[in-house]
Amino acid sequence: MLLLLASVILPALVGATSITNDTTRLETSYEFIVIGGGTTGLAIANRLAVNHTVLVVERGPDLMDNEVVNDPFTTFGTPSPCHFQMSAPPQVGANGTRSLPLTHGSCLGGGSAINAMMGSRPTFAGMSALEALGNPGWGWNDFLPYMQKSETFSPPDAAQRADGADYVRVVHGFAGPVGVSYATPFVAPDLQNAAIETCTSPSVYGLSVSPDLGTGFSGGHVAHYYHHIHFNDTLQADRRSSSAWSYLYPKAQGRTGLTVLTDHIVNEVSTKGAAGGNITATGVLVQPTAGGKVMSFTATREVVVSAGALYSPAILQHSGIGNASFLQSLGIKPVLNLPGVGANFQDQILLTNVSLPLNPSANNTNVTAGDKVLLGIVVGHPTATLAFGSNGTNIIGEALSNSSADFTLSVGGVVNAESFKAQASVMADAYRIDHPIIELFFTPGSTVLDAWSQSILPLSRGTVRINTTDPSADPVVDTRFLTVDIDVQIAMRMARGIAQAATTPPFSDLLTSDALAQSGVPPVDATDDEVRSWVLATYTPGIHFIGSNSMMPEALGGVVSPELIVYGTTNLRVADASVMPLSVFPHTTLGLYGIAEKAADMILKAAAANKL
Repeated sequence: MLLLLASVILPALVGATSITNDTTRLETSYEFIVIGGGTTGLAIANRLAVNHTVLVVERGPDLMDNEVVNDPFTTFGTPSPCHFQMSAPPQVGANGTRSLPLTHGSCLGGGSAINAMMGSRPTFAGMSALEALGNPGWGWNDFLPYMQKSETFSPPDAAQRADGADYVRVVHGFAGPVGVSYATPFVAPDLQNAAIETCTSPSVYGLSVSPDLGTGFSGGHVAHYYHHIHFNDTLQADRRSSSAWSYLYPKAQGRTGLTVLTDHIVNEVSTKGAAGGNITATGVLVQPTAGGKVMSFTATREVVVSAGALYSPAILQHSGIGNASFLQSLGIKPVLNLPGVGANFQDQILLTNVSLPLNPSANNTNVTAGDKVLLGIVVGHPTATLAFGSNGTNIIGEALSNSSADFTLSVGGVVNAESFKAQASVMADAYRIDHPIIELFFTPGSTVLDAWSQSILPLSRGTVRINTTDPSADPVVDTRFLTVDIDVQIAMRMARGIAQAATTPPFSDLLTSDALAQSGVPPVDATDDEVRSWVLATYTPGIHFIGSNSMMPEALGGVVSPELIVYGTTNLRVADASVMPLSVFPHTTLGLYGIAEKAADMILKAAAANKL
């Protein structure tokens, strides 16, 4: 027992970085305080701590040696000490409403410690839409260098190339902390090649084969997919490249100025009045996650909120930053009226309840992958035209333009109708270029093969709101899935795409003759009503939460500027998934590292300027 206790309270030294859950050993003042030790928080702290003192406060534990977390081939969804769920209010279903759990990571590494590691990037069209919403400096050409800075890409070896893997060198980085690679060896080459050939069939989506979906032009293409994993030479094995194992644990990433406090929550950001009616963040109040004494830490430069799209708006609200009348209704004194805090929340949907029985004659490791299974080893990105026909772009554009803001406005998903219309308009423009509208991906299994599909740019908007002054309580996260009709229409096309893939060779040759019927997916000739009912009965959250502190003009409900500074503050920033006003990251993690690198660069430049 004494040995166990010592291991809990003594700091763990990683290089020169201090990781501890014991506040009695800490200084009380730092130049920067980063709230959240997840995907973006650790990356930002790493860069700031090269020449500055930084405190990171993380609500979860340090799981550096946990193999459930570190092994990239752990079955997705396996319980771990980092894996948490909260329940959303009832969501739309086929026969009324459904209860849907919202999964999130709570440990060092956050979501990057529990996700499926799919190596997804935004597109040129998506980043152009983001920039058009009033965010200069966030287009593809500006953002790509930060994604490159974050990664060390491992090109496919000769065996992987022989199985079809490829890449485009000019878009990748080769000296960053995050390992990005294909699995070694390829997990299921026969399945991958069959899936790619099937996606190119006109009876499915008629996609073209791409060497690399990370070039910014993935719309209309299908490819073998890489993941954020790296090959560990010491272990001679693939390992998960979480933000903790990329920016924190390696000895080369040690920082004398970095202190990481685990197992503590931030109750609120402390603020004071500043010139021009603004406020200045002065520090944070923290307490143990399990409850206990509240302690204050001072920030002499900036406070950076990086607690994710679920918790960052809650921290701001507990700090008196948000919709003033709402905060007053809870007995919280408003210090800054920002109605957009907690609004514009969104998540993609997944159609995942699709298990297609494997033909026994095809049951070999080149199809099943044995015990080395990864999700999404092949991914296709149809455009609106490929999904909805030659006039598909116009069909989707008109549907977006004609979508009513009334319901979304009534539930607080947007702060005004202008915000809803502006977002719909830039989404339509993105589809007119080549933005993918759907994602179709394939995963091996021992007795079944999975063909899943995901939406990419939903228009439905929800909210994140606290309902108590207790900072330890989870916020109420109301996703409002599929409450705008265009999202339902796209989801129905996703379902039909799965059915088409399951009945089209050569993928169908790997399945039993009745695989589609066994899966429960409506047949290819199902009616719209049948497809809609199945979608509403079976969709699941995509777990790609964004938008709840959106980077948009304040007049549209924005919370942060293009510099990620909270409107009305001098030194409070938000840098995580909550700042993304549109779901332009099909899978969020690699894009979030880009946000972190860009945020750190802006913060360091501001710090240097303030020294003059």
